[in-house]
Amino acid sequence: MPNGKPGDHPFTDIVIHGLEVYSSQVAKLVRQIAKLASDQERRKLSDLLYQQYNEYSNPDVEELERVLTDLRDKLLREARERGWEV
Repeated sequence: MPNGKPGDHPFTDIVIHGLEVYSSQVAKLVRQIAKLASDQERRKLSDLLYQQYNEYSNPDVEELERVLTDLRDKLLREARERGWEV
């Protein structure tokens, strides 16, 4: 049962505990997305990391970096369209 400690979930490991679960680039992207995303989008990202890219099932880190880069770029574009300075 999760207790909020490192190793419980890749999203919290990266965002809360400052760990680099997959790679330094993935960690950087996840942190950027977490700042830009809504709660709903953060939950989707959390689910994606845990279900599709679980660190214990030998995930494709390069693919994950591409997915996260696309998501981050989309969120940045949307933020700028809404008038946010990012």
